[in-house]
Amino acid sequence: MENLNEILRSKEEKRILTGRITGIEDEYYKLQNRVIPCAIVWYNKIKILIPISHLNLKKENKSLIRGMLNAEIDFIVIETDSVSNIAIASRTLAMELRSQLELPKMKENDTIKVRIVATARKYIIVDCYGKEVIISVENLKHTFIVNAKECYSVGDSLIVRVKKIDIEQNIIELSAKDLIENPYKKIREYITKNGEYTGVVIGYPREKSGIIVQIDNVEVTCLARVPANFNNIPHLFDKVLVRITEIQEKKKLIYGILKRIIV
Repeated sequence: MENLNEILRSKEEKRILTGRITGIEDEYYKLQNRVIPCAIVWYNKIKILIPISHLNLKKENKSLIRGMLNAEIDFIVIETDSVSNIAIASRTLAMELRSQLELPKMKENDTIKVRIVATARKYIIVDCYGKEVIISVENLKHTFIVNAKECYSVGDSLIVRVKKIDIEQNIIELSAKDLIENPYKKIREYITKNGEYTGVVIGYPREKSGIIVQIDNVEVTCLARVPANFNNIPHLFDKVLVRITEIQEKKKLIYGILKRIIV
């Protein structure tokens, strides 16, 4: 009964509720007189349908809902059906209300918690008090990220620093990297020039030849040249040995040369 009361209060008083997207269904949406994809959120035992037109998406594409599965979202109930134990809700309305209430309080250099609602190779999207903000890989970690999807998951929370905020211009810049210790500051405690270290191939530079190696036991990567005497370039995730030829702490760059592919 308490769950139903919360649903009714959300509809009548525009209260924000929170839940996770756990499915997708095509439903007849009578307010628009058409069948429409809906995100499914279970509020305890009450089924909440959030039509794609109320999900605050740039395009009404079902694949975008798939990318948000397990995301924790806010919503406001706009319709209820006590007989079928189903409610229709809007994420868009909840985001608008939350941004009106909370964004004016946010200032530059504040440390806040945001929710990850989507991931891509080179960025993640977070819900920041009712505003969706893109955080590029450059602002996630000090070290090289090949694929943000492998490091961050939809539904997780992330602590970030507010780098810049201008509500009137709709500008919000966030950084998780600013709250993480820079491993390059003490890098010479772990590696030295001309030292040889094992690592794993995690990528290939687009504009430069060579390989990107994640060095073992330290959170830094090395751009390693592949000598001409190697018949083949190492495959992705191959174990290799590299010799360090240059360390540039301030630029967060480490260069090396491939010495061996470890079988």
